[in-house]
Amino acid sequence: MRRIALLLPLALATVTCGPSAEDQAAAAAAAAAAVEDSLQAVSMAAYDASVFDTLTWESPEKRMERGQQVYNFSCSRCHGPTGLGDAGFVRQGDTLRPPSFQEPTWAMAGDIDAIRRAIAVGTAEGMPHWGLEGLKPEAVDAVAAFIIARMGNQG
Repeated sequence: MRRIALLLPLALATVTCGPSAEDQAAAAAAAAAAVEDSLQAVSMAAYDASVFDTLTWESPEKRMERGQQVYNFSCSRCHGPTGLGDAGFVRQGDTLRPPSFQEPTWAMAGDIDAIRRAIAVGTAEGMPHWGLEGLKPEAVDAVAAFIIARMGNQG
């Protein structure tokens, strides 16, 4: 019994002297950032803009139809149903605030190449790396065209 009494303070000191909750949270955030940086690097290395040069569509209407399907399924939860960036999607406790496609100062307004790249590569701010997460080039192209034609500022 005396040994237990002597070891108990040592055990308690070990438990209470471990990393604080703040240190654990900071370490988890650093690990998540490292993973995100790796995903960003992989998606940028995998991106090939020339793949869009070989795409053909049965008609412009089919392209818009596919773009709307992709937007509704993959994009609207963050960007909102009308592209205002107001959907209020929460990721890891933070509400995402993506740009509005209708804002006159939107950096990618009317630039289909920039939109395709952003969709495929993603961002560290929360935009998924759709090129790595399952959107094929046809879907990326269609949704980029849909955003420009139906939602975005024409620049």
